[in-house]
Amino acid sequence: MSLQLLDEKSSSTPTTHKKQVIVAILTFISLAILFSSNSYIAPLFTPSSPVESTIRLCPSGKTLRPSSFYKDNSSVEYIIHDPEFRKESIKKLSGAVKIPTITFDYYQDPFVNPEQWNNFTHFHWFLESQFPLVYQSLKVSKPNIYNLVFEWEGTDSSLKPLLLTAHQDVVPVEEETISKWEHDPFEGYSDGETLWGRGSSDCKTMLIGELQAIERLIKDGFTPKRTVILAFGFDEEIGGQFGAAHIAKQLTETYGDDSLFALVDEGGSAISLFDDVAVSLPSIGEKGALSLQITLTTPGGHSSVPPDHTNIGIVAQLINDIEDTPFESVLTPINPTLNFLQCVAKYTNEFDEGLKNNVFKAAYDKAANSKVIEYLSSIRGYKYFVRTTQAVDIIDGGVKSNALPEYTNLVINHRISVESSIEETIDKIIGNLETIANKFDLGIYHDQEEILPATKNGHFNVSGSGLSPSPVSPLNNTSWDVFSGSIKHIIEDYIYPNLSKPAVVAGNLGTGNTDTSKYWNLTENIYRYRLSTLNGILEGGTHSVNEHTTIDNHLSLIAFTYEYIKNVDEAKDE
Repeated sequence: MSLQLLDEKSSSTPTTHKKQVIVAILTFISLAILFSSNSYIAPLFTPSSPVESTIRLCPSGKTLRPSSFYKDNSSVEYIIHDPEFRKESIKKLSGAVKIPTITFDYYQDPFVNPEQWNNFTHFHWFLESQFPLVYQSLKVSKPNIYNLVFEWEGTDSSLKPLLLTAHQDVVPVEEETISKWEHDPFEGYSDGETLWGRGSSDCKTMLIGELQAIERLIKDGFTPKRTVILAFGFDEEIGGQFGAAHIAKQLTETYGDDSLFALVDEGGSAISLFDDVAVSLPSIGEKGALSLQITLTTPGGHSSVPPDHTNIGIVAQLINDIEDTPFESVLTPINPTLNFLQCVAKYTNEFDEGLKNNVFKAAYDKAANSKVIEYLSSIRGYKYFVRTTQAVDIIDGGVKSNALPEYTNLVINHRISVESSIEETIDKIIGNLETIANKFDLGIYHDQEEILPATKNGHFNVSGSGLSPSPVSPLNNTSWDVFSGSIKHIIEDYIYPNLSKPAVVAGNLGTGNTDTSKYWNLTENIYRYRLSTLNGILEGGTHSVNEHTTIDNHLSLIAFTYEYIKNVDEAKDE
């Protein structure tokens, strides 16, 4: 999944001061226009005063509680505080973690190789045993065998459905790291406060939490007016081609394009405290992704008579050139990072006055924009929100110690800035290839298309596929008001009830990618968010050793889903 990093000084406790958060929110003002990746273009509108420049930024929105909450809030209190429900929740989440629904990059479609997916059959049996009311009351389908789609039909078919998603699969655990785990990664161990195991954070807490919320709503006699859909893909960690892609096809055939009220998936960053202000950070957009495979083919020979630079040595110089030429940092009004910074500047004292003023002016003042980029670039996590990243993750070459390597392969993973594109990213890497190819008299091919002709010394070939940066969800409609208002409700009433200032919900930018990339056609209102005070990557061990979540966060997630469904049910379509 795609979770956000926080600066190393971050903490999830309410006593922590001045948490450095990385993330971002949408467009400054609709009147502002973009500037290109290489030059700044002033917007059509320039505020006439500092007051005017801030008054329209990051509206705080209203806290939204369902009408039922004012009449009887016992169900939410039960979810948050009841000891028996807590034990039951631990049991369900622990049981889900015990089943190793691992996916590997080499896994094939279940119709081609069904044995690779046997654990998902066991996982489905487990879910059916734990959530009998969900299976009895909702229509259940399994497109492409192992996907799970639950449809809770509403009484008013004219209302757009709500889609809640999560994924069933988890990343592998490296054998060499098992000894470093405090508890076996598939034991599902809990001490009553924390639960450890692969998938506990990413993202079985969300999958189980959504099912628990629906099960509780059914027990409470709730009947939705608006159809509610749960969609659980089974291969998100390897791209979603067998999972969410098939779910999206089914939902499109059933409901059509632009048919959903909203979609909520995993993602976002932890709720962070800036002094006495809780800032919640759902992602309203995602960076693009591109993995490029570069191979170098050269003549072989005996190691006793090597060239000055072997195949591997040339590739090493290419890697050095790539890493020494990072992508340019750019911050425009379309990048959610800018609005996130403006939210922090407007509602907290995190920034000094100079930085605040620069943040407020960054959309239309070139000097201010440069200062903000300089600030972001000085913090390890922040800088990746304003530039395309490049990470050399895989390299393989050579077969024997006394034989010159004839073939070396490397893979570079990119997360593409919202201001950039797949084409621009490829062009940059080809530029690096041309530098090295010219130095060593080599050819270059891009997907077998000749850029420089092959020579007697050899040639490079670069290929790969990617995902463009996502559309950015709007912040000025009913769907966002309901979503953000529901988050504020749970934070202010249950997570941090003693804070003196209202919570702030600031949409951010996702640096990774989720299953939502398969659902872009279904709605413009896509929110990537798992309500939590624990940052999954820096604190929760997501994709790493000792992955864990807290039970309090799991219960808060259930309560949020329970109340959000009710709030959505009372909302009107625009």
